[in-house]
Amino acid sequence: MNSEEIKETIRGLITEIAEDMDVETDSITDDASFVEDMGLDSMALLEVLATMEKKFGVSIPESEFPNITSINKCHATVEKYLAAEK
Repeated sequence: MNSEEIKETIRGLITEIAEDMDVETDSITDDASFVEDMGLDSMALLEVLATMEKKFGVSIPESEFPNITSINKCHATVEKYLAAEK
């Protein structure tokens, strides 16, 4: 999976979760904050992280969680841990 496919997968996941929470699709951008801009709650964020780990086969340490605040930051984190596993 290349870099753009990873980002598209993350964007799709966020869009699904946001739709379930009645978030305006206009607010879903690569740099939008999950909490401040989209209004995702902590349970939604845990779902995002668990799904990312499963989908990409990576283990993301809990210490990274506070830094994963947007699609771009999710993407960077996934790529970082995919590279570490090679």
